Amino acid sequence: MAAGSPDTVLVWRGFRRARLALWGLMLLVAVAGAALHDWMASSFWVRMLWIGAAAIAVGYPLRYLLGFRCPRCRGVYLATGGLRDFLGVHRLLWATRCGTCSLRTGHPDISSDLPDSRPGPAF
Repeated sequence: MAAGSPDTVLVWRGFRRARLALWGLMLLVAVAGAALHDWMASSFWVRMLWIGAAAIAVGYPLRYLLGFRCPRCRGVYLATGGLRDFLGVHRLLWATRCGTCSLRTGHPDISSDLPDSRPGPAF
């Protein structure tokens, strides 16, 4: 893909949409869960239906984000290889750079001849 090509724009647009959908669905699940709390507390089947629906709704954009490949290095964009990838969701919700090559989110220039701009390892 060339810098600023329509393909690159579409790749980043899909990433932004998935992240926005994840934020919106998390908010919707929290608000609807609070509103339906009494009904879910009184019925096992309503609770199971709610858990399944919430998991599917949040899982769809989450699947896209977890599998999103960096347009420059083709590595998993939201992974750093560190323990923090396992322990938190902060990279899913707020990361602005590739965990491998530090390409900024939405950056049109994906040429691979750029120098590695990652900081050194933090011990």
